[in-house]
Amino acid sequence: MKGISTTLVIIVTAIVILVAALVVLTIFGGGMTPIVDWTSKQSLCMTEYVSICAATGSEPPAWNVKVDVTISGEVRLCSCADLVGECACKDRVGGCKARATPNC
Repeated sequence: MKGISTTLVIIVTAIVILVAALVVLTIFGGGMTPIVDWTSKQSLCMTEYVSICAATGSEPPAWNVKVDVTISGEVRLCSCADLVGECACKDRVGGCKARATPNC
């Protein structure tokens, strides 16, 4: 019996560590994006918005964090809010309207 309880403690501890790591990556992962073309980043932002909205019922924590984005060969600091048009998250269902040109 003691061996089973020790095994369960190890498994539960491993699961807690994995969940904590995923939470940290979700919160801080948006700011670690490398320099990308603005249309690629816009697409990633829209996907991130829909995913986080479904999971948490709110916009992504890094939604207004500015990162380097290439626009017409020029690197600019833009956030997802700058690149994507209007977004809405209601009852854990999110959607965004793509912006024709970036606002940064």
